[in-house]
Amino acid sequence: PAILDEFLAHPVTQNTLWLLAQRKGYVRPVAEVMIGYSDSNKDGGILSSLWHLYEAQHELAKIGRKYDVDIRFFHGKGGSISRGAGPIHWFLKSLPPESLCGKLRLTEQGETIERKYANKVNAAFNLELLASGTLRNTLLNTHSYDQQLFDLVGFMAHESFTSYNALTRHPSFIRFFEQATPIDIIETSKIGSRPSRRTNQRTLTDLRAIPWVFSWTQSRVNITSWYGVGSTLQLLKEKYPEKYSLLKQLLVSHPLLRYILTNVDSGLAATDPKIIELYASLVEEEQIKTDILPLILAEYELTKYLLAELLEKPARDRRKNHFYSTQLRAVALNLMHQVQVNALQQWRTDKDTEDTESANRQNIVLLKTINAVANALGSTG
Repeated sequence: PAILDEFLAHPVTQNTLWLLAQRKGYVRPVAEVMIGYSDSNKDGGILSSLWHLYEAQHELAKIGRKYDVDIRFFHGKGGSISRGAGPIHWFLKSLPPESLCGKLRLTEQGETIERKYANKVNAAFNLELLASGTLRNTLLNTHSYDQQLFDLVGFMAHESFTSYNALTRHPSFIRFFEQATPIDIIETSKIGSRPSRRTNQRTLTDLRAIPWVFSWTQSRVNITSWYGVGSTLQLLKEKYPEKYSLLKQLLVSHPLLRYILTNVDSGLAATDPKIIELYASLVEEEQIKTDILPLILAEYELTKYLLAELLEKPARDRRKNHFYSTQLRAVALNLMHQVQVNALQQWRTDKDTEDTESANRQNIVLLKTINAVANALGSTG
């Protein structure tokens, strides 16, 4: 907000924005601010990411009003829940009330483009959702500023961030990640416009968000879409019952909370503890596995249980289509995961020897399994 305030106060900015507004026929000047979902999720987890982006838009929109400038937010969303995706009408409802000025930009990436716009019927439907949702929520989003909401979700975001970072900053975490996911084979694929790492350092900070999410999705861990939420709900329930009661009350009426928890719910539905354990068998050092695997499995069970309790329905009843489609796909997916784990183990052995021909064969098999799993799950990074 301080940067935007200083920028909009500058005479050159004001003159430029007024000139552009006149050329384009706008009633007021428009300044564009991009909101990034990917790295904020990688750095802090889903709850912390979505809340702080909401808070930022609220504050930035206030700065715009101070200078009588419309802030057009450019949402840099990816194709997965962990990078800002989700039902577009729910997303638009969840935005801060005064952050939509009738103007909106967003990105569509990867397989999302094909899924939404590959044929006229789908394309028309998704464009109608976007246009009508933007119009509706510009005119009718009447949720006024609620200090209770800001205090509650701000507290939850902080606790979730702490829990998430306790995992990702654990000394054994990076080693577990490198061995229990197919990140190394994903890094050999030619699927992105940029390299998977910024400076080729083996650190979480250096890794780009797409391969980060992609690798967790492939191994069905999906920590990027739920980790830290269960611990936060448990803390509220056991130590702050008044906050937990307020959460249940606001959940009924506030679209932001519904949007966040629906996305968490979808992430949990795509997570499979048996498949997680299968990939964890690739971890060579027993201590590394012992340090990290129980943390992931315990948080998964806790989040799944407490979310069902909070929403007062099991996943089977809440998300029938999602639940049963996952069950149907599991038959083929389980076999594909086993093939991938076997090939990954062989490839990691062969690539460090002189048997390059065998390593190249396994590389092709692995890339095919990655494509198959991604298509079956309907998600990459």
